[in-house]
Amino acid sequence: MKKLRLLIVEDIEQELESFRDDLEDYTREKKRDIELVECKTLEEALDKLDNSFDGAIIDLKLANHRSNEGIQVVEKIRESFFRIPIAIFTGNPGDWNHNLNEKTMLIDVFTKGETGYYELLDRFWEIYNTGLTHIMGGRGLIEQQLSEVFLKNLLPQIQAWVSYGAEDSERTEKALLRYALNHLFQLLEEDEERCFPEEFYLYPPVSEEITTGSIVKEKTNNQPFVVLSPACDLVIRRNGEFKTDRILLVEIEKENDIVSAALDGIRQNRRKKDRLKIISNNNHTDYYHWLPKTDFFEGGFLNFRKLNTLNKTDFDERFKTPSIQISPFFVKDIVSRFSSFYARQGQPDIDSEDFIAYYIT
Repeated sequence: MKKLRLLIVEDIEQELESFRDDLEDYTREKKRDIELVECKTLEEALDKLDNSFDGAIIDLKLANHRSNEGIQVVEKIRESFFRIPIAIFTGNPGDWNHNLNEKTMLIDVFTKGETGYYELLDRFWEIYNTGLTHIMGGRGLIEQQLSEVFLKNLLPQIQAWVSYGAEDSERTEKALLRYALNHLFQLLEEDEERCFPEEFYLYPPVSEEITTGSIVKEKTNNQPFVVLSPACDLVIRRNGEFKTDRILLVEIEKENDIVSAALDGIRQNRRKKDRLKIISNNNHTDYYHWLPKTDFFEGGFLNFRKLNTLNKTDFDERFKTPSIQISPFFVKDIVSRFSSFYARQGQPDIDSEDFIAYYIT
């Protein structure tokens, strides 16, 4: 059975006792295994805190409410790069430092007396059940696989890397990052499971620089486009300019417009379903490529027939900073289909009457 390991930082014994009672009922009722680690002081919390937890419930005021010591626990989690979901559970929600919202994995700020422990436990279990802390936590799959790469692939070749580092330390560090990620990617490529729509994108993008697969929107009407210039053309030179003088963009058309046209005249749901499968597998036409819809992107279809090329000055004037990046795994497929569409040549029809007659008669 899976076990969720939960840290609670709370100095009021009555609150802890209430939590223990609710936790006992919760685990018995829902048949879920949860280990609780209690801390009543800042010092105790800092001493016990490590990357083995799947979540933390933190009261802001400890030690007879002298100060917001709970924030120091949150700061410790952030500074130590512990990837732990946090719930602030306090009687003084206004004391929370909102500057930490984007720097921590904050579930929410909950007010004592308004939110019950059952709700908190459900929220933590939902996150835990995705596997997020198992993958990203300090004892998770990424750390396990990186250790394998370190021991089996990197150390046997360490002298080569040492020589690279002696010549260019910064470049070698980036190369080692690519090296490690390539091994992780290989593990992923062995998985034939279907992907979820969110995996199609990097959101928000790691960088604000445009690259192949960047999704950009026009400033005037928010019309989305995808940058399809080759990556080598988008390398920035020392003078701050791209290697190419033109940026290639492909327009994204609205999903509903394409789907409505494709289903026009079809009445039976079975036939509609078959057609939708063809569309989503990108077998509808050679020039459309489906971009799935998510909570942060409206999706649509790339139309390879609707192209634009702009110089960097015009591009910057017309478009906003890239808001989403298509994942490298899927960019390769898009570029391949785009290239195939414009590389197709066809051939004249050959008179095949004699060929057919030979086998028929």
